[in-house]
Amino acid sequence: MPIITLTSDYGPERYYAGILRGALIAAVPGVDVVDLSHDVRKFNSVDAALILRSSVAHFPKGTIHIIAVQTEATAERPHRIVRIEDQYFIGADTGVFHLIFGKSPDAVFDVSSMMADFDYPTFPERAIFVPAAAHLARGGIPELLGRPASLSVSKSILQPAFENRVLTGHVIDIDGFGNCMTDIERKHFREVGTEREFVIVMRSSRSDIRKISHNYSDVHVGEPVALFNHLGFLEIAINHGAPGTANGGATGLLGIKIDDVIRIEFSD
Repeated sequence: MPIITLTSDYGPERYYAGILRGALIAAVPGVDVVDLSHDVRKFNSVDAALILRSSVAHFPKGTIHIIAVQTEATAERPHRIVRIEDQYFIGADTGVFHLIFGKSPDAVFDVSSMMADFDYPTFPERAIFVPAAAHLARGGIPELLGRPASLSVSKSILQPAFENRVLTGHVIDIDGFGNCMTDIERKHFREVGTEREFVIVMRSSRSDIRKISHNYSDVHVGEPVALFNHLGFLEIAINHGAPGTANGGATGLLGIKIDDVIRIEFSD
């Protein structure tokens, strides 16, 4: 029996995820429903894509992912079933599908005209996404739900730039510990850095970072640290730091916010 995951911006206090779980179990008895995250930032498809991008490799082939973020169908953002690397993704075409893998999908199907099993126009996750996921989980083929299509929205994360010995990136995600993930990838850092000395420039020169660590504990508790995370992106953190604790987190102690520019200056 395939796994069905749920990713949404509902927040932990809402009951919408429970409705989806109940409907899926009723439609496909015995199905495993996994709550991937319901803490996506409101209406933020980039945040949803980052969560899925970090998670889908750990799920088996045939897994079905429901993306309940910006779900209202419009002419510009139709409902789609997308197959990428033997997993299915169901959601609105907000650009999220491009961001998950950074490449073209294996197949796309338009389910904007699919018959809803409930008349919930403001709740397409229940009316459209649940029956579509249930159909796939029972072994059905997506061609029975909609015609082949293409993705209409291509969205990209802000791209790093390198000029005059300076690599400039952006903060694209901040987790619950206040750790700040940037869009600077390990491969790009190595290509432009060519093993030269560097400094990651913080607002205060006392917090500048001059080395890449392998683990948070490579620095003393409460000190800033830079490392490449499991996705291969540069992350700036505070060892044993988190908002509301004695050591705080990188977002608070270093004053870093989403979309902030991160500068890495390389020596000659």
